[in-house]
Amino acid sequence: MTGIKYLMRVLLLTCLLLIGGRCKKEAVFVYSTLRGDVLLPCANLVSSDCSLISWTFFKVGQVRLTQEVSGGQVRVDSDKFSRMSITSNCSLHLRDLRVDDAGSYVCLDNGNAISDIYVSLLTITSFSTITELQPGGNLTLNCILFTYYDAGSCKSYSSVFNLSFTAEDSTVLPNDNRYKLTGHTRCNITLVANLQREDNNRKWRCQVNTKENRRVAFIDFTSTFLFENPPTAQNRNPSATTDCPVHLPISRIMLCLSLPVMVIIVGLITRGGDHKRAKTSAAGIEPRDSD
Repeated sequence: MTGIKYLMRVLLLTCLLLIGGRCKKEAVFVYSTLRGDVLLPCANLVSSDCSLISWTFFKVGQVRLTQEVSGGQVRVDSDKFSRMSITSNCSLHLRDLRVDDAGSYVCLDNGNAISDIYVSLLTITSFSTITELQPGGNLTLNCILFTYYDAGSCKSYSSVFNLSFTAEDSTVLPNDNRYKLTGHTRCNITLVANLQREDNNRKWRCQVNTKENRRVAFIDFTSTFLFENPPTAQNRNPSATTDCPVHLPISRIMLCLSLPVMVIIVGLITRGGDHKRAKTSAAGIEPRDSD
């Protein structure tokens, strides 16, 4: 039974390829990000009756062909069932995108393929530890575009787009020795940046640009410092008797100053109480007669 199902899928894929060859339609490329969403249009509809519409999904890297929509309804056995819906114009809306959602989506009207859409997903990952995210440390970011083929695989997409790291406003990073690109391909790039103090809470952007130099998707990473470099001896106040660094928020400075004052007040109160008890005790002692 499994062999029959596999044969049916192969035949269906062959039919789709043949239909696509006759139609000679140009593929549509759609880009989004992990956890994002996409709307895939079912173009050139013969009628507005979505009950005649079906959607299939195929990914070369997984050699998997599935029917996601049948008779205008999302199939309950689809692994995308809870995240997928059909709009009033028969388009496919997919939410909370995952890596496995990258691939080819084909819209069929009464069995005839009319739309072939390739969905690619952009991801960004930091390989830096928390202790490295501080001035003088290195930030290592890896940006991968998951495509119809597989993770970071460009193949025939090589002339369609390119990836790049930019500043938050999409401007090119300066030609500086502290920025270094390693393992650079069109679908997989890594940035190593030597951090400075001004990079705290800074956004680093990876974006997809088409051959028309049009930005179609981007994703940001924020470098937040949890540690600062320890102050040097030159940064300390030589006359200070506490370990309060010079460059502290005003609330911490007030705390450092108030602690000695509180200690003095408590000492005075305690000393006064002891002195009062001593006087009381002395007043209550009567002299004794000698024998």
